[in-house]
Amino acid sequence: MPVLPIPSAYSDELSPSYPQAYAQIVARSRKAIAQGQGGGNGLVIMVANDVDGVCGARMFTTLLTSDSIPHRIFPVEGYADLETRTQSLETNSELHTLVLLSLGSLLPLSSHFLTRLNQNVHLHVLDAHRPWNLENLFGGGIEGRERVWVWGDEGADFDQDIAQGGKRWEKERKAFEALEYEPESDSDSDDDSDLDPEESSEEDNTDRDDRSDEDSNSEDEEGQPPRRRRKIDESGQPKPLSRSKRRAHAITINRYYQAGTHFGQSVAATVYMLASALGREDNDLLWLAILGLTHQYIATRIDRDRYDVLHTLYTDEVARLNLPTVPAPTSRNGHASAEPAISSTLANPDDHAIRPSEELRFMMYRHWNLYDSMFHSGYVASKMGIWREKGKGRLQGMLAKMGFSLAQCHQAYTNMDISLKRNLFARMDSIAPEYGLVELTYPSFTRTYGFRSLPLSAADAVESVGALLEAAVGVRVEVEVEGSKGGGEWFGSSRIWSLDANGLGKKTAEIEAEDKDEDEDKEEETNGERKRKKDERAWEKCFWSSFDALRSGGDVTLLHASLPLCMSLQKAIIRQGSALIDKSKIVSLRWFRLAVITEGPDLSLFVNPSTLSRLALWLVDALRDRLAGMSSIGGRSEEGKRRSKSLPVVLACLDESAGTYVVVGVTGAPEFGDVRKNKFGLAFQDAASDSAAAAKHDKFDTSVVEVRKEDLASFIESLQQYSTERMA
Repeated sequence: MPVLPIPSAYSDELSPSYPQAYAQIVARSRKAIAQGQGGGNGLVIMVANDVDGVCGARMFTTLLTSDSIPHRIFPVEGYADLETRTQSLETNSELHTLVLLSLGSLLPLSSHFLTRLNQNVHLHVLDAHRPWNLENLFGGGIEGRERVWVWGDEGADFDQDIAQGGKRWEKERKAFEALEYEPESDSDSDDDSDLDPEESSEEDNTDRDDRSDEDSNSEDEEGQPPRRRRKIDESGQPKPLSRSKRRAHAITINRYYQAGTHFGQSVAATVYMLASALGREDNDLLWLAILGLTHQYIATRIDRDRYDVLHTLYTDEVARLNLPTVPAPTSRNGHASAEPAISSTLANPDDHAIRPSEELRFMMYRHWNLYDSMFHSGYVASKMGIWREKGKGRLQGMLAKMGFSLAQCHQAYTNMDISLKRNLFARMDSIAPEYGLVELTYPSFTRTYGFRSLPLSAADAVESVGALLEAAVGVRVEVEVEGSKGGGEWFGSSRIWSLDANGLGKKTAEIEAEDKDEDEDKEEETNGERKRKKDERAWEKCFWSSFDALRSGGDVTLLHASLPLCMSLQKAIIRQGSALIDKSKIVSLRWFRLAVITEGPDLSLFVNPSTLSRLALWLVDALRDRLAGMSSIGGRSEEGKRRSKSLPVVLACLDESAGTYVVVGVTGAPEFGDVRKNKFGLAFQDAASDSAAAAKHDKFDTSVVEVRKEDLASFIESLQQYSTERMA
């Protein structure tokens, strides 16, 4: 099946590409409309419940709406929900196109979808999860190549390299096709096994050269990429594959998957490239693409080098789609000021522009107060150790040395003295390196919304969308009442977060109405049953609230209303992380650190894998320079210190209602900003199998698993053994 390359000015108009795939979706939809099947049942979009998926869905549906293409969106939480949705589509005779956003790259697409849905269905996959399932690259047959469209993130040579057996994928393709198509031999040896390895290699190269002319003719005649020819014995049947070679090929495949999961181009970036190729790019779509990139960076899915490359591309797009402004004042390091709206532009009620800005690694400091934003920053925590009194004293001492009084730092940032805000970057540049804060900023973007609200940075918008996905409904969260904390944290007041009080989005309101009708129709059900069913749908309401928060037109009411929720979640993360460190609840094993959360006021929050993963990432940053000597690795050699600083973190949180533990694993890196592949996916699977633990792998993030409460100890023991053998 083809892997569509990213659009290029040099791309052939007839070759498979993003615009051609989208044109096929539109054409099939309009054909269905002409045949009297114009409902939304024909085009179905399944979206994973994550920030990138929500941004990509909002962008993709914007394009479809502009073409008057009816469609339906189904959010999916995990594989069980995906299976339920797929079963419901098996009887849908009107279905002609299924689009998967932020899911699907790890699934065998042909066997999972094509064999179950009607023969007219075409499948489009836009997903950032890697690695690819090899069946999606080398399998599927002619039918798969005609009906499955995988939107890739490589150049035009990527699909050509796959189709023609290029060196980049030579080992994986050879191993996959051998295991898939060659019959198995009962013998442990065959004629090929007697050959010297060099002779065998030469024979393979000769066969490949001899096939080149025949393969090119085959491609011209059939219009399909050439297939590797099978070895034929004297009887004309495919030559059996010896067990030893089958094992060798299996090792090659296992090595490919065991390298770990990582992320490619975001779904939002993929859709924006489509819009750009179609000539429909605008500020709304560009902003959502920037949010997709920012989410990948602050969630440590991509490293700084990759981020800088893409940031440069988006900077050019921002300059092209937005009117130039008076340059903002620069800080000491030559970066633009974080407050361009204060000093470089005049207030304009119609100003919805996107502007480059420099982002401090402080948590939502524009909407919080400076002290709390620094205190709840993972970067500051890792350098200062703010969970101890000494670390808090260092933070206060740094602010005093900068000339910032604690009274000013505890005020809302918007109420701070304007001269302090203008000099913030310059003073940080001169004082912060003395406290180890040498990577305090990174380039980003800020968008203004006229007189409707304060400017919103990309990082703040991503945090808000993430908070709505995690806790818009379904959990009890206390948030600060805006304006009640003027005298500091001891004088504030709080209220319980409620989505109703902050304005339900259109789709979320529809779900609420459906729930009310169901409650009236099923009065015979107990309160517990009704509550359980509502909790099961809570994640769906969270999805639609975040989807509504990203609607175009400059309406950011819900997005701004979720800022206090985001702050409360970050407080809970810092509170729980500090408690784990203070109470020595983190056990340093040989190849990872382990912490188990069984009690606390925020237990219900960390049952959510996304929130638990954020806590794990905070611990990775916080412990990188603080617990380097606690590992059981012998000695204090440089290699031991480096390995100790890069230890992964495994967190388990008790879900009391389900009687299970939610377990997540995140990788570590010796330096801030480094990103490594996550190997916990297969590790969790093998640990559950070896320990016979009752475990459920239901999330699209393979580094998340749910383990029965009684089986956690045996699961961790098996995981440690697995890590010792294969994660070194």
